[in-house]
Amino acid sequence: MEFFLGFCPDEGSTQKIKKVVCEIGHVFNDLQIPVRWSNSQGYNLHLLSLGHSLPFFRLYWLRYKLKGFQMKPFKITFHTVKIGISKKYKELIYLDLETGGEEMRNLLLELRKLLGIKDQGNFVPHLVLGRVSEDLSKQEYTNISKDLYRVAKTLDIKKIEFYVSDIKLIKNSLEGSSILLELNRSR
Repeated sequence: MEFFLGFCPDEGSTQKIKKVVCEIGHVFNDLQIPVRWSNSQGYNLHLLSLGHSLPFFRLYWLRYKLKGFQMKPFKITFHTVKIGISKKYKELIYLDLETGGEEMRNLLLELRKLLGIKDQGNFVPHLVLGRVSEDLSKQEYTNISKDLYRVAKTLDIKKIEFYVSDIKLIKNSLEGSSILLELNRSR
């Protein structure tokens, strides 16, 4: 289980993302590579990790610290589908951002400062679509990357857009993601 601050796409964008997942799913099916796809009701953009547990007093503190915090709304659009966001997460299948990434980085810096949370490493704004369930050889990884690029070019990924106007406290577990709280409103 993990708790974090983040954003969720609207219903229209979620439906478009589901169509992308359906199309790219053929790449993995054709290569007989098993994937654990994210539940479409739990699509989110991860902003700031809060840990694996969130006791009541920490939740109360978080609400107190963010009570006066306001953010300027911004638009999220996507660029393409990729696999392997880093060496540590080679199995990750995700949508990378076309717009909104810089706003997310700035917001992350503000929140870290406000909450006194140290840098948690490299931050790459993205939306997780799924995870490959087995180790891939270099050749498989190369083939998948090329096929994803080819398939993604035929999809209208850049037309998927939504506006972010509030931060959500999200719980991610084996059962999926759920929104626990909306912590602020935009200005």
